[in-house]
Amino acid sequence: MAILTAEALEGFKQYTNRTIAYARYKIGGTYTRVEISRRERLKDGRVAVYFPIDALGQTDVTISEVQLFDTNNDLWAAKAENILVRGVQEGVLYRFTFDFKEV
Repeated sequence: MAILTAEALEGFKQYTNRTIAYARYKIGGTYTRVEISRRERLKDGRVAVYFPIDALGQTDVTISEVQLFDTNNDLWAAKAENILVRGVQEGVLYRFTFDFKEV
């Protein structure tokens, strides 16, 4: 039997959407801050936030970490990555998704 109501789960989704303020990505030893470009609720109910990793220059680089920060500037989520971006690419659109379920 579930303890949380549908309204409680919806409240967690809305809180998550309101709380995420901006993102950062790491290339080499340098972090770059970027704004969240889009937020949406996916058809399956997950919360998604998107941010751009813009044109990075003439050389190939590797994105080694992505992070989300909340409205208090506290680290909210972080994920190690290994995304190779070729110098000819204009950039990457990165998506974090969050799913809330009672288990």
